[in-house]
Amino acid sequence: MAPDAAFCVQAPRHDPGRTGATLYFFRRNEFACWDVAGEALLPGYPRAIAQGFPGLLEAFPGKALRGALHVPEWGAKAYFFFEGERDAVVWDLDQGATNGTVDVAGLLPGRLAAGDFTPAYAQLADGRGVVYAFSGREYTRFAIEGGVAREEPGFPRPIDADWKDGLVLAPRAAVYVDWPSRSVAHSNRKLYFFMGDLYLRWDVPSHTRNYRLDIASGWKGWPAFA
Repeated sequence: MAPDAAFCVQAPRHDPGRTGATLYFFRRNEFACWDVAGEALLPGYPRAIAQGFPGLLEAFPGKALRGALHVPEWGAKAYFFFEGERDAVVWDLDQGATNGTVDVAGLLPGRLAAGDFTPAYAQLADGRGVVYAFSGREYTRFAIEGGVAREEPGFPRPIDADWKDGLVLAPRAAVYVDWPSRSVAHSNRKLYFFMGDLYLRWDVPSHTRNYRLDIASGWKGWPAFA
């Protein structure tokens, strides 16, 4: 049930007439869009990736999608990672088309990004944008500085040392969401980690676990991927 990849954008790309942030979930050959403000799956999903992202899966025929990454500081682009591939597909969100590939080692230079990993963008408590990469029992963190990613000192580190009562192994997919109106008393900035039929909600400012639930219960209307 867990997606193969996920990312969040602040403006709709596939549903004309909408405004506001949208979550994208990808699984096998399909994708789905989730309205962040309305907290609901948008009508007509899931759809074929070939319909909404033509040419994406053809970039590496027969290879499974391993992750996706959108870093706001890098502009209107999304990066798609495929199992066993050392290049990532660059997707132009404005044009709705592929824009070649980029060397993963150049995009996220570090040991953990040399193999398959789970990427996730997030904003820390102080507002700084970072990219996480989870692989096996380790993770690393990249600071976004001057349009490039730099691995921070002291990384990689064991996952279970820093994500206590939450993660031990790398999740299947991860995505950061800044909910616009859930609560005025608590943080609305969350990281979601997906693993099998479960997901973990993590509060970013306090760096603590909120809860772990099965996906179907926590995400009402979760897409019925084929």
